[in-house]
Amino acid sequence: MRFPLPAFPLARKVFAALAAGCILAGCSSVVNSHTQKEDMMADYLSGDNESALDEVEYKLREPAWYNSSVVNTGDELMWRLEAGSMNFHVGNFGESLKHLRIAEELINQYDERASVSLRDIGAEAGAALTNLNALPYRGFCRDRIALAVFKALAYLGTGDEEAFHAQVRRLRNEQKKVQDDYSKFFEQEEERLAAEKARNPEAAERVGSIAQLTGDSRNAAFANNLSTIKKVANKGYGNFLNPAAIFLSGLASVRDGNYENARIDFQHLVEAMPNNPLFRQYYVTALQNSGRDIPENLADVPPFDFPLDENCVFVIFANGRGAAFEQSSLYFPIMVAWPSCVFYNAPYQRLEAEADGKRFSSLALANMDGIIAQEFDELLPGIITRIVMGTLIKEAAYYGGITAIALQKDMDPTVQAVALGAVIVGGAVYRAAMNTADTRSWETLPKEFQLTQFPMPRNKQVTIKLVGAAGGSNYALQLPADSRSAIIYVDAPSDRNVAIHVLPIKSK
Repeated sequence: MRFPLPAFPLARKVFAALAAGCILAGCSSVVNSHTQKEDMMADYLSGDNESALDEVEYKLREPAWYNSSVVNTGDELMWRLEAGSMNFHVGNFGESLKHLRIAEELINQYDERASVSLRDIGAEAGAALTNLNALPYRGFCRDRIALAVFKALAYLGTGDEEAFHAQVRRLRNEQKKVQDDYSKFFEQEEERLAAEKARNPEAAERVGSIAQLTGDSRNAAFANNLSTIKKVANKGYGNFLNPAAIFLSGLASVRDGNYENARIDFQHLVEAMPNNPLFRQYYVTALQNSGRDIPENLADVPPFDFPLDENCVFVIFANGRGAAFEQSSLYFPIMVAWPSCVFYNAPYQRLEAEADGKRFSSLALANMDGIIAQEFDELLPGIITRIVMGTLIKEAAYYGGITAIALQKDMDPTVQAVALGAVIVGGAVYRAAMNTADTRSWETLPKEFQLTQFPMPRNKQVTIKLVGAAGGSNYALQLPADSRSAIIYVDAPSDRNVAIHVLPIKSK
């Protein structure tokens, strides 16, 4: 018995839209991204870097009609970022750069795309009838500036000191570009939401406020998560400033002998974290070397008693696993999948470095959790609107399809019953499958960056100790004989996976 789809015009439109949405959607539309990465992150945190990398490379394999490669999908950028940081972690700096460059190009393509394009319209339609995973992952502000930082350090890892210096000199402008791009993106997002509301006025009217959602007793977990996010967001720095990037920019100016430019960067850091003793000391050192007066509130801060522009070692400590998003439930009153921001405990408290018989402790450089929490908090109203409207549109299409078939007067009763059963069962299965939260994020970023610095030891020997609640771990390092200065990058996503990279600087 055949009953062709064209017999039901509404159903035909719905199924065509669903098919288009599925084509445009990334691989996270049915199984959320955080769940997809569970095995990869378990391997990574346990120290099985080879298995974790295999899983990333499998996602980025050459695409074909018969495989599930993420290349050329909306999820590609996210996996390129994971590949970039994971290859950096194991010391594959050239491979890290390859993935980070592709990621950078994808971001540029998204940003250069017109605010309204055929592809965007298709993605918006797909998101309304599937979920937000149909929209391409464009990267958080945290991701974009972290990409630039990793690129700079990866250049140094390949021995390309000139490219390293060129990249860090651009970091201040990269930070400003991220902030400007975000403003444009936010404006475009508001335009898209307004257009979506105009196309679906009935659904738009039913979108409730955050206060209404948190007032529902079934949303207690949602309310608690929002409270946690706001607390962590207070550790951010305003306007998505990433102190790690600004510090490297200032360091580049110091090494160039341009203390006036360095003063500007370190002043921004003091303004972002006025009580951070490390930034106060860098700022006072830059003020002194640029011939400027020291403010009264910094009069008791001593400048560094050794040169920072040569024969110096900088230790950057990437501590812990950064925040991620996991799927949870939200009621309004229909239950929908929601991305909850989750935060993980740092494995260590601080780093201690010993050189020439002296000990130096790390201090806070950048709280990466605070940066992502601040951005998610700002995006929250738009995310809620999209999720609620998308759910209501799918519900309307589902019940509209049932009603349209039920009202067919001239249809054979047996055919009508079969058609109703097919739409009811198929629609229910589809709605359940598409009730998937957008949990996409760059999960192999650190929770925080810490920093310490000291003169290049005469014997080029450094001992690193990672201090945690349960004790510490010691690592003895021998710096290359021809290194004049160096950056030591200590990456500890967990206490079972610690990687240390000595990135020598041979010029001075």
